[in-house]
Amino acid sequence: MNLVERGEELSVMEHMLDSTESGHGGVLLVSGAVASGKTALLRAFGSHVTSRGALYLQATASGAETDLPLGVMGQLLLGAGLHGADARRAARLVDLVAGSARSRRDAGERPAVAMDEIPELCGLLLEKAREMPLVLSIDDVQHADEDSLECLLYLSRRLAVSRILVVLGENSDFLAGNTRLRVGLLRLPGCRNIRLSPLRRSGVAEMISVFGASGWGTRKLVPELLHKGGGSPLLTRALIEDHLAAGVGGVAGVRSGEPVPGESFVRAVATCLYRSDLATRRTAWALAVAGPDMSLAELVEVLGASRESLLRSLRALNGAGLLDAGWFRHDAGRAAVLRSLEPADRVRVEARCARVLHEHGAAASAVVRHLIAAGTVDAPWARRTLIEAAERALADDEVDLALTCLRIARDTSTDAHQSLEIRAALTRALWRVNPAGVAQHLPELTAAALDGRLGTRHADALVGHLLWFGRPERALDVLRAVERQSAAQPGRTGTGTPHRHDCPRLWLTYAYPGLSVPDCAAPGGTPEHTTAQDTTPQHAAALARSPHQRAASLVKSLLEGPGKDVVVRAEQILQSTRLDDDTVTALLVAVDSLLLADRLEAAAFWCETLINEAAERRAPLWQALLAAARARIELRVGALTTARKLARSALALVPADGWGVAVAAPVATALFTGTLMGRLDEAAAQLAVPVPDAAFQTTDGLLYLRARGHYYLAAGRPYAALDDFLTCGDLMRRRRFDLPALVPWRTDAAEAHLSLGDRERARALAEEQLALTGGRGGWVRAVSLRVLAGTLKAAHRPPLLGEAVEILRDRGHRVELVRAIDELARTQRELGKVGQARALARKAQQLAGECGMPVPPSAADTGSPHPAEQPWSAGNRRHPDELSNAEFRVATLAVRGHTNRQIADKLCITISTVEQHLTRAYRKLAVQRRADLAAKIGPATGPGDDEEPATHDACDRLHVG
Repeated sequence: MNLVERGEELSVMEHMLDSTESGHGGVLLVSGAVASGKTALLRAFGSHVTSRGALYLQATASGAETDLPLGVMGQLLLGAGLHGADARRAARLVDLVAGSARSRRDAGERPAVAMDEIPELCGLLLEKAREMPLVLSIDDVQHADEDSLECLLYLSRRLAVSRILVVLGENSDFLAGNTRLRVGLLRLPGCRNIRLSPLRRSGVAEMISVFGASGWGTRKLVPELLHKGGGSPLLTRALIEDHLAAGVGGVAGVRSGEPVPGESFVRAVATCLYRSDLATRRTAWALAVAGPDMSLAELVEVLGASRESLLRSLRALNGAGLLDAGWFRHDAGRAAVLRSLEPADRVRVEARCARVLHEHGAAASAVVRHLIAAGTVDAPWARRTLIEAAERALADDEVDLALTCLRIARDTSTDAHQSLEIRAALTRALWRVNPAGVAQHLPELTAAALDGRLGTRHADALVGHLLWFGRPERALDVLRAVERQSAAQPGRTGTGTPHRHDCPRLWLTYAYPGLSVPDCAAPGGTPEHTTAQDTTPQHAAALARSPHQRAASLVKSLLEGPGKDVVVRAEQILQSTRLDDDTVTALLVAVDSLLLADRLEAAAFWCETLINEAAERRAPLWQALLAAARARIELRVGALTTARKLARSALALVPADGWGVAVAAPVATALFTGTLMGRLDEAAAQLAVPVPDAAFQTTDGLLYLRARGHYYLAAGRPYAALDDFLTCGDLMRRRRFDLPALVPWRTDAAEAHLSLGDRERARALAEEQLALTGGRGGWVRAVSLRVLAGTLKAAHRPPLLGEAVEILRDRGHRVELVRAIDELARTQRELGKVGQARALARKAQQLAGECGMPVPPSAADTGSPHPAEQPWSAGNRRHPDELSNAEFRVATLAVRGHTNRQIADKLCITISTVEQHLTRAYRKLAVQRRADLAAKIGPATGPGDDEEPATHDACDRLHVG
């Protein structure tokens, strides 16, 4: 057997064997921590003894045989080779001692040592030693029975003149009852004690070489093995075996010198524990369950032991290589200890840890970890702790933890009121990740709220859930019930403090503008149910700070006409409001307000910021709502592919059955996007997604109707489209929520009338919507101008279309810009201005491609004598190596005689960008003016070069920043 770093100890043992052979016996006590290599050392020495011709008798004591009289001596005598009368005498003596011990034990007396028989029994070994040197080896002597220990002491006192060497292996950290043996042996002159120390770096390196793996990059491996194995030969060997196994399997990182504990390590840890005493095992288990933050005093209570016993066990675990300074050297060590613990025992330890931590005033978040592991702890304090921890977990965005706590509390609660509160809290937590799971709890919570058994806080959340699932009337009933309860108990809120249900009531007027609520004010107003106490200045100020109240006021401003005040208010809400379950809707209203006010960049910025926060905080519902909002923004911007992807992402994050009435929003965007991209089959698939009837009472339902109407229009069903557009108008006017920036239903209906050939009705609707814009230059005005132009003769269209193009270019509405430019191209063609028509058609083609829309028919440029040219085509001009592609395109158009504005128009870049490219081109080509560029780039010879530059007409205004 290969021993590592034990040469010095073997030398001592060999020297004592030499003395024994010369007639001077002795005792050698080999002590050390558990699994420190004692057994391996004794076996190696046994092989050496046998090779020297001496008789080696070996025994291993066991905790299971501690009460077996002469159990150890019996093992030694079996190997002594006794024959005939000696064998019969030994058997008689062993039976005599064992029988005496059993009879005394049956009588309830402490077994006494049979001192009369021991001298005769030991005499057999002394006689054997006269024939040849005799080595008695006993491993785990701490477990030896009392009669065998007396025999060893008897022999030890007579070894000075005999050829007997007694070698004892002992776990020095074992709490055993053999103190008398140690005292009796160590005072003898022929007794020596050697203690095995942990492996050092050289020993670990030697062990690696024993496995034939010297080429691993040992320098990196040794310190890692030394740290994780703690110098324990058993643990170190297990780590090396796992490292070898991982290397064979090709696990990444194995060759980097970092050993990964595996199954061999787990088995080695279990061996260490079960070769330790019970107190040490229990300490290891309790420590692994409790975690690193539990104090010694708390751990003492968990174990129900003394502080001294705990400290002794910790020293033993440190010596065994499992711990370092009282904690596990590696997470795998802790995991292995927990695996060695029976499930039922772990439940008991976890419950005890939870109770001790609670009694010591630990935070609920620390206690609840043990309550969850314990499964059920039927105690009132445990349920209160679970509920408190759930609230904290939800605030920290640990929704899964909150749900687990609440479910355990629900399953153990026997109090009806507490069970109701737990159910309400459970729905609030579940709402963030799976709204569909909330629906099953709503009937019971609604009944409790109507009976006055549900707290105001939970009633507010219930109102939001009822609105989400399309039950606005029931939500209003709950609000009235809570208000009656508050009026009956005026002391529940302090003076100047607003009732929490004020905000849901105010919010109800925006979420369901079509709902008949006689005692609700308009958005931004004051509810009629307020009392004298509620109208104090302090109450008004607190209410005004509410995100929902500010959002309701924001909607009121939008209805009066979007302006700078709307943008300022929206950004104030976005800057001062933290994203959470109570504010997510108000934040969405602020983002939508920026969208309706044509502040697309600001809306996109805030929406993206909120999406990132929602993703970081692992809130699927928030992510879905914000993704749907961002999809609407991208639809306006003209990034149709992105809008399509975001709408799909929203529906994937929360399944359709969990969206409630809000499902209309992402479905509308997906439907409209598919229509604009020309993917009518894909758009038609969205019509199969169920949209609740109650959704059409909400603003999202209006978006859905508009998207469906445009699908019908593209699919050649103008009557169906007109019906949807007029339904939108009817709903919006009846609800006094006629907001063209949300749904420009008049121009939508006008387009349907145009497709049916009814120009007069189309003109009337377009003029009506144009009048509603009040001269404000928003995208709605641009759309109105475009549609109105479509009802006029060609000669009257250019001014209207030119203004529409300018507005849409400045506002960034690229989809509508494509349609306006395309219409202007058609008009110019009708007027015979072919050059301008071709330039405009190419612009529409380019923008349509960028948006992902089908190329407008006018972009085919039929009737032109030449093929359509790319906006930046260079013909056969020479490309100087000094210029980038972008600089070369700009320079080529400049050589052709285009102005900076015309170049920007052709390439869809800003004038500033054109100027920067030209400046760099001048510098790289060492020229001062445009005339010099032709000599550097070369003459134009391509077929597109005979095209005349675009004129300074409406086309001159078509650059897109």
